[in-house]
Amino acid sequence: MSERTPVAVLGTLAEFHREPIPYDLKALVLLVTRIQPDLLCLDMTPEQWRCQAFGDLPPEYREALLPLAYQTDIVVVPIAESQPPAEPSATGWRGKAILVLRSWLGEIQKAAPGPDAINRGPRHGLANLIYNLIASLAGEDSERRSAAHADHLSREVLELARREAGRRILVVVNVRYCHLVRHELRRHQEIDVRRYNDL
Repeated sequence: MSERTPVAVLGTLAEFHREPIPYDLKALVLLVTRIQPDLLCLDMTPEQWRCQAFGDLPPEYREALLPLAYQTDIVVVPIAESQPPAEPSATGWRGKAILVLRSWLGEIQKAAPGPDAINRGPRHGLANLIYNLIASLAGEDSERRSAAHADHLSREVLELARREAGRRILVVVNVRYCHLVRHELRRHQEIDVRRYNDL
C-alpha cells in the first residue's frame, strides 16, 4: 500500500465575518505555524483566490491564515465551489429561533479563549449542536445544501490528497462542516485523518 496522506481538520466560527474575534489572532497563527502544514485548504472559492478578493472572508482567513501563508512555504488551496450555500434562514417562528441560535453561536465565539476552545471540549460540541438545530429549522432544502457543500469540500480534499500523496494537509472550515468532512475522509484508506495537533 502506498503512503497514506495525513489530513487534519480545524474548525472556526467563520460566518461571523464582521464580529471581532475575542482571542488574539496571533494564537491561530502560532497554532498553524506549529503545525506547519504543506498544504492549507480554505473554504474560499478559486475565484476569490485568483482575484485576491479577501474582503468578504472571515478574519481568521483574511487577517491570520492568508498573511501567514504569504510569509511561509505553506501553499493555500481554495476548496469551496463557485456558489457556496447561503446561510440557513427561515420565516416566522423558525426564522426567529434561528436568530436566537445564531446569537448563542456569537456568545460561544466571544467566550472562546483561543482557537483550541472552538475545536474541542464543550464549546465545540455545543457549536456543532446549534448548527445542526439551525439547519433543521431552516428545512430539508437547507440541510441538503449544507450536506452538499460538506461533500464538495471533502471531495476537493480527497482529490488533493491523491495528487499530493504523503504531503501534510490542514483543512480549515466552519465548525458545522468539521465532523462531516472528517467522517467522509475516514472512509478512504489512503487518508490518515489526524487531530490537528498531531499533524
